[in-house]
Formats: sequence, structure tokens, C-alpha cells
Amino acid sequence: MLRVASAVCLAAVIAGATGSSAHAAGIGTITDVVNQAFHTPPGGSEIAAKTEDTLVPDETLRTEENSTLAVRFVDGSELSIEAGSEVILSDYVYDSQTASSSGVIELNEGLFHFNSNDTVDSGIVLQTPIATIGIRGTEFLVTVAKDATIVDIVDGEVELTPRHGGLAARCVGGQSAMVSATDPAAICGDFGSFSTAAGVPAAPPTVTVGETRGGFGGRPAQDAKQAGKPEKPDNEPASDKGNRSGHDDDSNPGQGQGKGRSNDNGGTNNPGGSD
Repeated sequence: MLRVASAVCLAAVIAGATGSSAHAAGIGTITDVVNQAFHTPPGGSEIAAKTEDTLVPDETLRTEENSTLAVRFVDGSELSIEAGSEVILSDYVYDSQTASSSGVIELNEGLFHFNSNDTVDSGIVLQTPIATIGIRGTEFLVTVAKDATIVDIVDGEVELTPRHGGLAARCVGGQSAMVSATDPAAICGDFGSFSTAAGVPAAPPTVTVGETRGGFGGRPAQDAKQAGKPEKPDNEPASDKGNRSGHDDDSNPGQGQGKGRSNDNGGTNNPGGSD
């Protein structure tokens, strides 16, 4: 009888624990699924991802080839998981009183797009096998390759730090940041300049209308002072107003209505010297 009672009590404890896990507070919702994608609740089995599925802390998300998965967190930020990628939402917590989130999102492999949507996201840290990504009001792409982590920053600011020691780099919108497994320091560069290191080409940066990168009209930056000045066509007719000064050697006869000057600089062949 005692053995039966113990078994009943153990079953109740297990059921209570399972129920507690099953009713863990949701931290996000799957908003879009293309082709085959999956999520695995903590301690559970992998299941096919469906739109409006609720996600909890420590959940794993995975996409197959040619598949994508989009998540909207309770704080309003969004994460898109591209093909052949895996994410773990480690100890992700949302504080409704401060309307802010904290915790770690582990990007194990693949390509990701994160947008904070102007939420307080400084408590969120993204980690890859070789780098830690600190964010400040940010939208960016992350490429996690075997030997490199690359962050292409659309807006905001990112601090990229090698996980196993090395100097951090703080990069801003319009730049890219990279940590390499063979380099002790993170570095910043032009947007998309590190894409080949990860084997995945980055999307070209969006350039505001009227903005040119690398100088005016694609010329060196020092030519930017010419901006706003109209180009003179090669076939533009000569003005009807002559040169105000000619030369005594007849090399500048002058035309139009200009006023001639003294012989030392006006010349006898400047018909514009008088009306």
C-alpha cells in the first residue's frame, strides 16, 4: 500500500512539473513559416513549426534548406531565421514593468535578420560559437559561418567581441563587423565588405535618394565640392559677351559688348572695346 501511495505521489510530482513546463510564460510567437521549419520546447521533442505557435525560454528553432521562419517577441522585436539555420532562445526574459527584455539568443549557424523595432534591447545578447553581439536600438544581419561571424548593420550600433579573448569593435549603421576564428580582434568595415569571408554574399546597402558613397557621382570624395554645379555641355555656344581683355599679339580678338582697356592688355583687335 505504501509503495502504491509513493508511486501516486511521484506521478503527481511529474505531472505538476510537466504542467508547469507546458504553461511557461510565452516570450514570442511564430509569425511566418516557409517550407520546413521546426521548434523544440525545453525537455520536449522537435515539432513542426506553425504560424501562431507560442515560444518559451530555452526553445530551439531550426530551418531546413530553402526554408525560413519568422518570430515576433513580446517586446515587439523580430527575428527572421533564414534557410539552414539554428537558434536557441536561452534564458530570454521579458519584463512587462520596464517593457524591456534580457537574456541570450544563441545563433548556432546560418543567416539571421534581427530588428529591435525601437524597443529597449540593451539587455539582449546574441552569441555565436566565436563572438558575442551587444546591441543598441538596432537592425542588422548576422552570418554565422564555420570560422567567422559577420554582422551587417542597417541601423543602430553593435559591439562585437571575440568569445575566447580579443579586442572588441563597436560599429554603426552602414558598416559591417567581423570576428574571425584566426584573428584576436573584431574589426569594422564598409557594409558588405566581409561577406565573402562567410561564404554568403550580403545584400547591398540601401542608399538614400541623393546620397552617393565614395564621393560625388562616384568620383573621389575630394570632388564632392562640385556637387550642385551644372556641367557645361561640350557643344555650348560661345557667349555674345566678349572677353573683357585681349592681347596685343591678336591671340584674343574678343567679341561682344565688353569694354576694352589700355593697350598693354586691351589690344587693338578687341572690337568689344567700344560701342
